[in-house]
Amino acid sequence: MRVAIDLTATPKNKTGIGRYMLGLLKGLQESDNENEYILFAQDDDLDGFGVYKDNFKFVPVNHRILRKQWIRVLWEQIVLPFRIRKQAIDVLHCPNFTMPYFLRLFSHKTAVVGTFHDMTYFFLPEYHVGWKREMFKAYIKMTSKACDKVITISQNSKADIAKYCKLRNKDVSVTYMGVKEKFFDTAPASDSTLQNYGIDSKFILYVGTLEPRKNIPGLIEGYAGLSDQIRDEYKLVIIGKKGWLYEEIFETVSKDSRLKDKIVFTGYVADEDMIPLMRASSVFAYVSFYEGFGIPVIEGMASRKPVVTSIGSSIEEIASGFGFLCDPKNTKTITKALDEAIAEDKAIERCEEQALLRLEKQCEHAKMFSWKECGKNSIKAYEEAYEVRNGK
Repeated sequence: MRVAIDLTATPKNKTGIGRYMLGLLKGLQESDNENEYILFAQDDDLDGFGVYKDNFKFVPVNHRILRKQWIRVLWEQIVLPFRIRKQAIDVLHCPNFTMPYFLRLFSHKTAVVGTFHDMTYFFLPEYHVGWKREMFKAYIKMTSKACDKVITISQNSKADIAKYCKLRNKDVSVTYMGVKEKFFDTAPASDSTLQNYGIDSKFILYVGTLEPRKNIPGLIEGYAGLSDQIRDEYKLVIIGKKGWLYEEIFETVSKDSRLKDKIVFTGYVADEDMIPLMRASSVFAYVSFYEGFGIPVIEGMASRKPVVTSIGSSIEEIASGFGFLCDPKNTKTITKALDEAIAEDKAIERCEEQALLRLEKQCEHAKMFSWKECGKNSIKAYEEAYEVRNGK
């Protein structure tokens, strides 16, 4: 098969769906020596996807045009169908909710696979900017009716898709996301790296975009509920670029005098520093209201850190039995989970046998989430979509 993947919506600083695209390409390359892959990507970021195999080829597109969102949408709808026909593509994978809806006018036999990460545009509308929310709701409805196969990233998201979408093909494939091997074996950040980011003590770490769904104000309030002694010993470090509707995060810090000099905002940090910082942390905390998968939770487990995370959504699906779970809407439970995770960190420092055994089991659990398996399952979905489209 000739499989095309539309990577043009991926920003250069890859978070969220961008990390999914990176991992997917890694898994496909580890799994597939036979099919040809045609990768549409912006021409200023071709080195940013880790492509190394000969059966993966880029089709560069002009970044000066496609970095502008509305022009990229027009390119996807008008230009991409012509490119698909010219490249004689058998399967087109659209990993960001949308697809070229006029493709059928140009290429009837090309199967389309769409990835839906979650349905929060429908049932958590308050966590999205209004115009973007309505636009993606429309995309999801149209894609679900038009594409030959839907992929999603957890059983929880699969159940949500059935509630909100009228699927052309009701057989949704679940391809769990994976974790980079570097999270398992990278050395902790050096003292100089910690100093560069203003970290001068033990710390609790959060990694993710600054946006409402991530519940960072709740994490900050949960941290504020810890004893003065613990807050003196452990800072809260928040890694992530500003997304949208993030003002409440900084307001939460500024109105509580106890938090002065206790919280560090680093902004976006690339993996070469972020992974060592995670390995240097004492506790990893990710108390999002909802996630389609929650890859930072698995990355925290792989980094051998006590992990504080949320009940509900897919996070509980992947973390239950291993993390310290809390109700993201109840800051007292966040504080309690942080206290328990800090106690676990201290038990690990003392080399207590049961704590070290729990850490090993957690690490083995994280190894179950492999990008290679994600790649294999995606290839299977491509084959099924092609059979659906071409009646085989």
